[in-house]
Amino acid sequence: MTIQNPCVGCILGQVEKTLAVLNLPEATASAIRAEALRMSPDFSFAHTPPFVAKDVYQMISRLSGVDDPLESVKQSSIEAATSLLPFVHERIHASDDPLFAALKAAVAGNVIDFGAKEQFDLNDEVAKVFDTPFYIDAYEALAKEIATVPRLMILADNSGENVFDKVLAETIRRLYPEKEIYYAVRGRPIINDITLKEARQVGLDSVTTLVDTGVDTPGLDLLRASPAFAELFASMPLVIAKGMGNYECLESAPEHNIYFLFKVKCEVVADSIAAPIGSIILYHNR
Repeated sequence: MTIQNPCVGCILGQVEKTLAVLNLPEATASAIRAEALRMSPDFSFAHTPPFVAKDVYQMISRLSGVDDPLESVKQSSIEAATSLLPFVHERIHASDDPLFAALKAAVAGNVIDFGAKEQFDLNDEVAKVFDTPFYIDAYEALAKEIATVPRLMILADNSGENVFDKVLAETIRRLYPEKEIYYAVRGRPIINDITLKEARQVGLDSVTTLVDTGVDTPGLDLLRASPAFAELFASMPLVIAKGMGNYECLESAPEHNIYFLFKVKCEVVADSIAAPIGSIILYHNR
């Protein structure tokens, strides 16, 4: 999906939130703010929100001299998610359908989204998600496919989610020990998204094969992917794509078999998928 008018204000709002985290000298912050405003009239409405956002975040890194401006946000999110693991494990182990419960945990983690205008509380979300129905629910089809395909890929999204994504991968591995599971991450730091560093930090390399997409966008823009990853992605029989950024980039890619797993956190995505803000989604693109 391409950007809409509300996306412009959202991206500029992200700049302000990032500046608040960085606590830069006022001259540097003012320069970044001014450059973002200068760039905004030229945002291309022919591109996805993640494609447009990458240029803004690269500008912030360049002018601030900080390669990973939201490193502290990523670490605090991972810490917060880790503290909830005992409750998550308890609910999954008590469930009659541990795969369904693990998917619920994974989608609860998607509330950790620095880029979203609408913010939700992680503790509240995890507490209620196991009793909250998917607004769009393709679970039956997904469960059948997971049981039959030889391999699958999880497309990562935001740091903190990786903690619960590991639980999902562990659950799939426990149910289907021979299954190949790939976990695909961003190619460089962008917003609070997961890179190889954060994936390894929580031990995802022990239960999945980690792959670097090569993208510098907060969502899998295949035009920005490395040739090696693009080839692997094209061969994948099943993909679970976490988060709105991946949905924004891939919702119009029916040649790939994708299940989108995310919480609706903005009006543009809500309109696109015909679901209310705050709902949780498990949507199959076929």
